[in-house]
Formats: sequence, C-alpha cells, structure tokens
Amino acid sequence: MKKLVLISAALAAFISPPAASAGDFPVCFYGIGEPASLAVLKNSGFNCFQTYIDDPAKLAGLAETARGLDMRMVAPPHKVMESAHAEKAKKWPVLAWYLKDEPEVGWMPAADLLEMDKRVKAWSPKQSTAFVMGHGLPAMVYGAAADIVMLDWYPVPHLPLESVGRELALVRAGVRMTDPARPEKPLWAVLQAFDWIEYPQRRAKKVGGWPSAEQVRFMTWLSVARGASGVFYFKYADNKGVPLPQRPELWARYERAAGELGAMSKVLVKGKDIPLPSGLDERLTGRALRRWWRKYAIILNPTRGEVPLSAEALKGWRPLFEAKRDLPESLKAYGVLILEK
Repeated sequence: MKKLVLISAALAAFISPPAASAGDFPVCFYGIGEPASLAVLKNSGFNCFQTYIDDPAKLAGLAETARGLDMRMVAPPHKVMESAHAEKAKKWPVLAWYLKDEPEVGWMPAADLLEMDKRVKAWSPKQSTAFVMGHGLPAMVYGAAADIVMLDWYPVPHLPLESVGRELALVRAGVRMTDPARPEKPLWAVLQAFDWIEYPQRRAKKVGGWPSAEQVRFMTWLSVARGASGVFYFKYADNKGVPLPQRPELWARYERAAGELGAMSKVLVKGKDIPLPSGLDERLTGRALRRWWRKYAIILNPTRGEVPLSAEALKGWRPLFEAKRDLPESLKAYGVLILEK
C-alpha cells in the first residue's frame, strides 16, 4: 500500500503543470459563484471558469479576482451591457460572453439567438460570444450563432462513453452546414462532474454515479481527439451547495485531467495535426500533433474490450503521464495513452 501511495504521489507530481495561464488551452469549471473559489481552481490547474451570475456588480468582483489570478471567465452579458459596468466590462478577462444555455430546450428560434449574438457583438465587438447545446443535432439549427459553440454531454451511467465523440462530431457537422464562413470555429466540450442521482430522470427508478477517474480521463481526451479546443466540467458544487474540492477523492479526478491538459496546452493550441502512427489496430482512435521537432499522439480505445498495441507501429514512442515509460502491450477498455516521439 505504501508503495502504491508513493507511485501515485510521484505521478501526480509529474503531471502537475506550471501555473495555468489565460492564454493556454481552456480548462474550466462551470457554476462558480464566489471569487474565493477562483484561487482553488487556479491552484488545481484550471485557467478559466463559467458562472451563471448575471448581477453586474458581482460579475465585476469575479472579473477583478480573475484578472489578478490570470484567469478568464465565461459569463452572461445581458445585464452587464445595460449597466454602469458596460464600458469597463469590455476590458474584463472574458473568454466568452455566455449567450444562452441550451436554446433547443425552449424551442428558441435560431433567428432570436442570432439577434442576441448580434446585440452583444455590437456592444463589445472585440470579445467572443458562446452558447451551449445539450446534444449535437441542434447545431443543424443554431450552428451559425456565436463565435464559439459548446456541447454539454453527460453519459455516465446511462449512455456509452464514446457517445461524447459522436455528439461532438454532430456539432461540427452542424456548424459546417449552417456557418460556411466559419466552419472550423472553436468547439468546447462540457463534460460530466456530477452524479445523475441528483437530477430528474425519465426512468421510474433513478440511477446515478460519478464518472470514475478513468471515465473522466477518457471523456476528456476523446473530446480533444474529436477537435474540442477547450474542455469544461459541470459543475463546481453539488445541488446542496457542497463544492467539489471538499470531496478530495472526486476532485482529484478532475485535477488530474487539468494537469494533463495543462502540460499539453502548448501542443494543443499551437501544434499541427498529423496522421496517427500507421499500423495501429483499427479499433483504436485518436489524434496526433507535431510541435517543433516533437510528435505527440493521443490514442484511445473506445471499445468495451482490451485492444493490443502494435510495438512495431509505436516504435520510438514514449508514454506520458504514466508511472512507467514502457509501452504497454495493450490498451484496456476506454483506455487512454498519450505518447511523444
């Protein structure tokens, strides 16, 4: 047991990135309500946050704290732009103004969302806008709105983990169809950080459960492999108001994901996509990038069974974020392997 603890500690130290900064790959948490929470996020490797708070004075307080920590925010603009804070807000550390949460739920006309985006951009043209959809198909209707599109998808325990990738692909297809001038505009994934038992369900007997550490890691890297240019986790506190960092075992799952994304941030932001190593088992999926003289590969097993890894195909590649630097012989179900060469 002592040996296991030491290995875990060494691994945690290895993946802890330099302090995340606002210009890095966005790694964020949803539902922040207090400025004091931002230091916790920052110290855990996150560089941005989303808030539902729309009170202009409270948003100004969050913005001031975020600026001091070199973090950025995603927040509702509608009251701010009509307030005494309207001019100063144009210089807040805003990653994006949050236009709407799941417009498809209330059957919002696409024209209304486009008009909302237009009003916000007329007020503050240099700041980005974003909105989130609850699944991929609405992008066929709303994909032309905003500078950034977001998808929230929470499969555990009801749906296969690999459905995250399918829904992201649907969003991208919808954007390409509806916004031909910006077919590759940023897509952010919003992933599960809650227990479904806290929420209404269609089935008579509710089921729930938190995503395991392995599931969090798989969903995170599958999102990146499917082109997500930012990753968010929903949400910071449970429905009783207990912040996730007060549950260390759960928080560590997301902290590790933030550490890995932070360590790979420059590669993800500035790297160039290249083909995956040839000769891999066709059941595996992923993404490869080049940054300077190094190559990086994200290899995932989106199946429910173990898949062998070809030593020949991966000759010269070295695993990152693992206790051992030797290549494994296989990749377990929903496993992730990050490699460099």
